Amino acid sequence: MKQTQLWSVVALSTTVLGLPSVGRAATTNGNSTTPDEAGSNDAVNVKKPQSIREKLISRDILTQIHSHNLAGRQATTLYIRNIPFLTFVSQADISNSDERASAIAAKINQLVTDKVDASQITVSWKAASYIIKVNGEELVKIDGKTTRLPDTTNNLSQDALQATNRLRRLIDVAYALNQINSIPFPPPEPIKQPQQAKKPSQQNTGGEVQATSKGMASYYSYEGGNRTATGERFNPQGLTAAHRSLPFGTRVRVTNTGNGRSVVVRINDRGPFIRGRVIDLSVSAARELGMISSGVAAVKLEILSN
Repeated sequence: MKQTQLWSVVALSTTVLGLPSVGRAATTNGNSTTPDEAGSNDAVNVKKPQSIREKLISRDILTQIHSHNLAGRQATTLYIRNIPFLTFVSQADISNSDERASAIAAKINQLVTDKVDASQITVSWKAASYIIKVNGEELVKIDGKTTRLPDTTNNLSQDALQATNRLRRLIDVAYALNQINSIPFPPPEPIKQPQQAKKPSQQNTGGEVQATSKGMASYYSYEGGNRTATGERFNPQGLTAAHRSLPFGTRVRVTNTGNGRSVVVRINDRGPFIRGRVIDLSVSAARELGMISSGVAAVKLEILSN
């Protein structure tokens, strides 16, 4: 019989008699086992439960607290990613500084676990303290006594703003805030009337000087096209400025007392919203005064007649 015919007979016998086909797995105790089922009997890699320490490490703990002495009082500094965030100082009428720091550390760790949007971290003024909030809910109060910035600037509003921006940056990359919500403005510096015998300044002449004042100037830069308080579009290249009380359209000669450079600007916006500053200049005006690199400068303001 030819070989082809022989294989045909074998195949037919297998079909009719129900004999096991070639490649079929052997049976054990009458139960057939498929290759997949056989593989399930092999050793399985079972993940060993993590210890508490391993869980803490895997969660990437961001906060640490360190106790120390500050001016004779117990103090605790809270660190985020090894950067000092706030220092808590014990007082007779409040809880231990370690407890307060630990409570805030736990909240911050939870914010990271919840993947909070860092842009929702803000700061505002209320009842003699600055309050850092997350999604509108209070996180911590900064009063300069019981809670303070470790590397204080000796300016409470600046400390609060710096602590807030530090938290925003360390939790997740977020743009820096440049103002504090609901900040109480200090009374404006009295405007000095010029002496009658004094002639108006001839530098950058633009009219007779009506009144003068001094203070710190800063500059700001909206994206071109944003609306100012007057409703007109902001132009970074325009010689304009923001003031808290001068009427819109008022022309002011601003002189950098550090280098003597001056520029005449037109008030078309409201601000600045940081304590201690008297005027916010456009980028172009700040460039004229040579204060781009420093960001702020001591200035003299001369209100000009229209």
